[in-house]
Amino acid sequence: MSKSLEDALSQGSWSVSAVMFDLNAMHDDEGRPISERRADAMARIGVEMEMKLCPFSDIRKDKWMNVSALEQITSYLNPVLEEMEAFRRHARSDDATWDEILSCVIDQLAGPAIYLLQQRSLHGPVPARIAVGHKLAAGMFGVMRGLCERRALGTEPPVSVDSFMNLIEETGALVGATYEACAGSMPMIQKASTALIEGNANNPLEIDSQRLNLARHLALQVQLGIFWHLYDHVHLWSLLQGEFREHLAPFNQFLTQKLERAANDLDNLPPQRPNSAMLPDALDAPQRQRFTTALNDAADPPLLDEDMRTAIELLNEPGSAIHYSGDTELFARSVANYLHTYRLFKAELSRIELELRRLLDFPQETPIRLGPAVFPTARSLPWYELILGRRHGEAGHLTGNRTGVRIAAPGD
Repeated sequence: MSKSLEDALSQGSWSVSAVMFDLNAMHDDEGRPISERRADAMARIGVEMEMKLCPFSDIRKDKWMNVSALEQITSYLNPVLEEMEAFRRHARSDDATWDEILSCVIDQLAGPAIYLLQQRSLHGPVPARIAVGHKLAAGMFGVMRGLCERRALGTEPPVSVDSFMNLIEETGALVGATYEACAGSMPMIQKASTALIEGNANNPLEIDSQRLNLARHLALQVQLGIFWHLYDHVHLWSLLQGEFREHLAPFNQFLTQKLERAANDLDNLPPQRPNSAMLPDALDAPQRQRFTTALNDAADPPLLDEDMRTAIELLNEPGSAIHYSGDTELFARSVANYLHTYRLFKAELSRIELELRRLLDFPQETPIRLGPAVFPTARSLPWYELILGRRHGEAGHLTGNRTGVRIAAPGD
């Protein structure tokens, strides 16, 4: 059972994005798990999973592939590609942007979640055609995420099938994390990529406005989440490898080793700050300005005052688990900028979630729990909290409980 879907249907804490990536126990109406080999073990019981060594001469050669899934995908491939062509035809301009193409991928990827939410169905099943669209889009989504990261850092590849196919090869997208290979032939992959990027002007299929809006709102969430992830990485590096590292002194060996392991997982060179000029076109001018200021750690001082005062007070308290011995005001400003940006992203992602709920006719007042695909886990935040000895509260300020690891100062 999907905990996220159960929460959505029982007025718990949820989000559309959380449901999208929490369907590993769900089946389609032909009895196949939506997530195929990624499905929960119980969902795979009694399901045919014929595996064969890949015969293709590319990177997939002699890796295992799921031919049972391929058989089902082949059966529904044309109807799914027709929908992708139709979505492309509804693009806002004659030449589709990468933003619109991401929306098209997410339209298919979110298909099972949207269907279940619209049907108010906890157990399904999901129509096989919708499930196939999800499976086909899952690989495309990984490629598009990589493309969105490049764009967020300032690289703008041409919108073309060749660009997309090149990225598939560069990212090794034809082989999954478990070294299982995509079972589709290159002509099939090329055909799907062409439907996605170029569409078909003669395709008569109509896509209703609600579906278009759902996909575009989810795509905007994903894009903003990527900017947040890159920004968070900048702060993580400054803490563990950069300007603050030499001033951090953990009070025991366990924390010292934990910090060193985390630092070793980072590149030696500082990461590139996300390029605010590449923020999604869907943001209006005031929103773009707010995000631009936040991503560059340049918020107006009055917006930072409360967090800075609190951070300075906490840094001056004795007995922290990780003692900071550097410039207190400089560190407090980094904390304040980080928390300000955290709040900004969370607020905007939550605002979009409320619009998704409106489109799906769900209550607005139930709690929001954003999925990690649209609001990646804040990796810098736990380190800031350890150094300050205070957790951030629900409102995103340093108003939560102590971390519980502050030690007694000498003589106490």
